Amino acid sequence: MPTAEQVAQAARRYAETISAGDRDGWLAGFTEDAELVEPANSAPRQGRSVFAGIFDAIQASGRRIALRPIRSIVNGNEVAVHMDVRVFLADGRVVENSVIEIFGITDDGRIARLRTFLDSTSGAAPDPRLSQDLP
Repeated sequence: MPTAEQVAQAARRYAETISAGDRDGWLAGFTEDAELVEPANSAPRQGRSVFAGIFDAIQASGRRIALRPIRSIVNGNEVAVHMDVRVFLADGRVVENSVIEIFGITDDGRIARLRTFLDSTSGAAPDPRLSQDLP
């Protein structure tokens, strides 16, 4: 079982690499067969190659995502992280929201499962990462 620090570090690395636009670093944080459920009540998407397509579609659209972890709670090999999200759109607008992301971390410190709970009550526009043009 990973240590509490390894579990927390995996979530921090996820936020840092996507915020930096570091495709390879972001993908390396996932297991080959990792599962992404975003939003939390949607059908899971699975596999690093699928995540690469999501990342590439975001970049190709001119959007950039910045995540700022606010609070993390580690429980065994899982961590729930409250994050502020800023999505910088190609037209210069910025969409802000909050998420709770729940990470399942493997013994080697990689993400095996990620569920994202979006704040649909904030009045902010829907998270553009979830548009239909993404795989």
